[in-house]
This record gives sequence, structure tokens and C-alpha cells, in this order.
Amino acid sequence: METALHGVSAADPAALVETGRRVARGYLSMAAVQLLVGIAIGLAIALHYTPLTTVLEHAGLHLTVLRPLHTGATIGWIFFAGMAMVHRWMFQHLADRLAAGESDVARIALGVARRADLQRWLWASAAGIAGIALLGGYSTGREYFEYPPVLSIPIAVGWLLYAFNFAVVTRFRLRGMPVYAWMWGTSVFLFLWTFAEAHAWMLDVLADRPVRDLAIQWQAYGSFVGSFNLLVYGSVSWLGTQLSGDDRYSRSNMAFLLFLLGVLNSFTNYGHHTYHLPQSELVKWVAFAISMTEAIILMRVMWDCAGLGKKWAGRGRFPIVNALLVATTAWTGVQLTLAILYSVPGLNTLIHGTLAVVAHSMGSLIGIDTMALLAAGAWLTRETLGESLGVARAGVRAVVALNAGLAVLWLGLLGAGIPAGVRLVTQGVLPWAGTFPTWLGPVLMGAGLVMGGAVVVLVAPMVVRSSRAA
Repeated sequence: METALHGVSAADPAALVETGRRVARGYLSMAAVQLLVGIAIGLAIALHYTPLTTVLEHAGLHLTVLRPLHTGATIGWIFFAGMAMVHRWMFQHLADRLAAGESDVARIALGVARRADLQRWLWASAAGIAGIALLGGYSTGREYFEYPPVLSIPIAVGWLLYAFNFAVVTRFRLRGMPVYAWMWGTSVFLFLWTFAEAHAWMLDVLADRPVRDLAIQWQAYGSFVGSFNLLVYGSVSWLGTQLSGDDRYSRSNMAFLLFLLGVLNSFTNYGHHTYHLPQSELVKWVAFAISMTEAIILMRVMWDCAGLGKKWAGRGRFPIVNALLVATTAWTGVQLTLAILYSVPGLNTLIHGTLAVVAHSMGSLIGIDTMALLAAGAWLTRETLGESLGVARAGVRAVVALNAGLAVLWLGLLGAGIPAGVRLVTQGVLPWAGTFPTWLGPVLMGAGLVMGGAVVVLVAPMVVRSSRAA
């Protein structure tokens, strides 16, 4: 027990908190590596929009190889970083239970720590093997699931370990708990259900039903994305309570309303990917109608954006964390506006299958999920010490550079994607690499280099995992 709890007495709640930090640092360092790998592969993808594409093709680095590697690494970043924050909270919750006089909490904490470490290494091993397989040219051709299907076993086992840990820590009861606990708990069930659903293509019954296969695939993928969004949003919500010392909002009716709207959209927002399929019109109208409820979330975000100046003024000991949260809020407003527009069938026709959709996905992945998790990571690495003046200055500059690079990337993808969609509709010209403007490659590469440099500055402490940075 002493080893697992960092040598602190198991009867001391501080021992459990310190264990949570150790477990969180383990996940966070692996998350940071995944993010850096994802950015490096993203830069290679950008080269495919320049004359250097032939060099990459001859080297075997085709888009069909690089794209799933990039997608897998970035999703890995989100899941590992989200788990860092959840496990930090779980041990804090156990410490609170121990402080309240509960018995046997230390034994529970030891089991949670061991299962968390096993989960982390199962996922890390699966990620490594998947990367090797994809580099070797293997692909199932399924979005997000190009890796060998057998690797889904350790991934699912890891999630089951996490589910068991979460259930044990919360004692199978979420009633009366803050919204972030509900978000994390919902993400467990949403992931496991959609993860199984995403493998339905392996059933013989779908072999001769391509339309049904596509419908199930995109429905599963939409909810799959919802599962990691809930992981991120829960992390940001708890981070907010730690920075402010006030959990009233996380228990408010507004917080739970937005949570319920988010979950509802997770089950239906795939609709804009399947408007073109010959399926029930009722399904399409339901998807469209529920997508419009995002306007309620957007209004709340706009209200938050109006107070960003005040939020920055009260940044306190964590300027980097608060700068990232300000950016997260701003990008959430931008991306929600774009999502609502994309859900309108007429507009969806003009952008579906183009780089304009990539602008939306990358804007959400980087502007919302990554900014939020970088904020969580920055807090986790300097939780007890705060941010020194020198560290804060360098970090805030990196945040500004990251957002500037993302803005250029986002505008470049929109600028290339929207005209390509218009040509597709009006002239029947498919948006392929040869029709993209010559400026696109240099713009993507320049933006990627700026963002990559900024991310290196921000994640370096997470990779080090030193106790000084905790």
C-alpha cells in the first residue's frame, strides 16, 4: 500500500490525492506523446497538397496511410488526456470519502490505481500495434476503426476497467452529484454502446445492405464522438470548480439542461452525414430538428463569450490555463454556429464531402477539445505550485500562436472547401487534390508548423511527468 500511495500513510487523504496525481501524470504523458505524433502526421498530410506529394507517395506515405494514423493519434490524445482528469477527480473523491470517516477507502483506492495502470498500458499497447499495422498498409476502410479489429478487445477491456473504477468510486450512485460526474458516467455507456455498434459491419446481415451499413456506421460514429466530447466537457467543468473554488454552476439547472441537450444531439447529430442516403425522411427531419436545439447551447456560449474579458482579468495563479479556457469558449461559439449552418440541408449539400467539413472537424478537435484538454493538462502539471511569471509568459504566447495558426488553418480549409462544394453541385466536378488552389498546401503547412511549435511548448511539462511539475 505504501508504494501505491507514494509512501504516505494510507489513512491520510493526502495520500489518495497524491496517488491521483501520479495516475493522472501517467495518462497525461502518453496523451502528450499522442498529440505530438498527431501533429507530425498532420504536417505530412499537409505536404500532400503541395508538389511534394509525389515524394511522399514514392515513400509509401499515402493519404490512405497517413489519415487514419492522424485520426487515431488525435483521438488517442483526447481519450488519454480525458482519463487523466477523470482519475485525478476519482482519487480526490475517494480522499473526501476517507476524510468523512469512511472505512476501507484506502483498499478501494489501491484497486482503482492498479486497474487504472492496467487500462493505460492496454490502450498504449493497442495504439502502438495499430500504428505499426497502419504503417504496414493494413486498413479495414472504416472511419475511426481502420486498425485490425482484434485490437478492439484491449480497447474495450480498458473501458470496462474504467467503468468498474468509476462505478466503485461513485458507489453506483450519481444522484445529487455535479454535472461533470454525470458527463463522465454517461460517456462510459455511450462509448461502450457505440463502440459495439460501430463493429456491426462485421455481421453477415449487413454485407449486402450498403445503405443500412452506412446509416449504422454514421449513427455510431456520431455518438462515438459524443462520448469523447462528454469526457472533455466533464473535465472542463470540474477544472472550472477547482479554479474558482465554487461548484454551484456544476449543480445548476442550466448546467444539466445543456448536458441533456448535448447527449440528445450525440444520438442524432450524425444526420447531416446521411442526408444523401435513401432512408426515412422522418429520421432526417428528427436529426435536423434536434440539431437546431444547439442554438440554445450557442446562446449560452455567446453569453459566456461576453464575459471573457472579466474571466481573463481574474486569471490568478494559472494564466496559461485561463488563456486556453478563453480560447475554448470562443471556438465553441464559432464551431456551434458552423454546426448549425451545416445541419441545414441546402447548405449541407454544398459542403458535404469537402474540406469545409474538415474545417469544422479540425476546428472542433483543436479549438474545443484540444484547447480544453491542454488547459486541464496545464493545471494538472502545475496544480500545487501555480505558474511562475516566466512559464506563464511563454505559455500565453504559445496559446496565442496556437490560436493564430488554427485560425489560418480553419479559414484555409473553408476557403478551399466551399468553392469545391459549389463546383461539385453546379458542375459535377469532384473535389480532389488536383482541383485545390496552389496556395492551400503552403497555408496548411505554415499553420501546422506554428501550431506544432506552440503545442511543443505547452505539452513539454506533461511529457516530463516530473514531481516538480505536478
